[in-house]
Amino acid sequence: MEDFEATTEVLGFAPRYQKASEHKQLCLVVVSGAEKGAVFPLHTGTATLGRSAQHADFVISGRGLSRAHARLVISEEAEVVVEDLESTNGLFINGAKTLRGALQPGDTLTLGPDVSLRLDAPDQSIQSLLQEMHKGATLDALTGLTNRRSFLERLEEETAATHRHALQTCLAMIDVDHFKSVNDTYGHPAGDAVLVEVARRLSQHVRQEDVVARFGGEEFVVLLRHTDLAGAVVLLDRLRGFVSEEPIPVPTPEGNQTIQVTFSAGLTQLDAQASSEQLLERADVALYEAKRTGRNRVVARGV
Repeated sequence: MEDFEATTEVLGFAPRYQKASEHKQLCLVVVSGAEKGAVFPLHTGTATLGRSAQHADFVISGRGLSRAHARLVISEEAEVVVEDLESTNGLFINGAKTLRGALQPGDTLTLGPDVSLRLDAPDQSIQSLLQEMHKGATLDALTGLTNRRSFLERLEEETAATHRHALQTCLAMIDVDHFKSVNDTYGHPAGDAVLVEVARRLSQHVRQEDVVARFGGEEFVVLLRHTDLAGAVVLLDRLRGFVSEEPIPVPTPEGNQTIQVTFSAGLTQLDAQASSEQLLERADVALYEAKRTGRNRVVARGV
């Protein structure tokens, strides 16, 4: 909270606003939790907050969030009302638990034990700046995927949820086969083009509730939610086909060329005992086995 208050002082936020002017737009800024810094612009109508992409308009990861946690109702006069959607851990406005209440700019909305958002009405330029700052902190600059740090935070959240609710979630670690030879043969711009296209194909073909991230170098990770190990193997094999079925155009010193790319994947299932570090280690061991036994395949490793 101290970091956020210091930022608001530098950016010149007023502590309260009577109305949002024509130069300002109401937005919710996440001030604590895994999505800290995220900005959600608000428009007239309704919007749902929660952890599930299938149930919420604004998807927020965080310990104790329900799939559909709360609903916002925004009037044409820029009045905001929030109501609890029978969430497990409750809804709080400025620290007071409530089922339904009005929000004013400057108010803090807390969902569960960890996630807090602040209603503000900054100038459009400031809102854009906040969005760009959050993007730079959470996304990989080359591929636009979630970056390693943000993914590790999300994995911690998913691991905790699995421990509490016995959910079925799987973790896949993916490595582009023979990637070093792409750089050595065609140059680093070609390697970058391969990573960007692999990221696009993975993102395009995962389900809405899944999370894809660049883990580092030519490694990607995928969090497959509400999926058992057998189902995850099927999904990963489909992704492997989508990546390998069509050659990828890449720039080379001799002009544009196309190259065929495959990946290997190690897969494990989240369980009630393992930590996030142990899960990553299990997925990495399975990935090594996929590489050792011929590449371009998926290997699953159980508990």
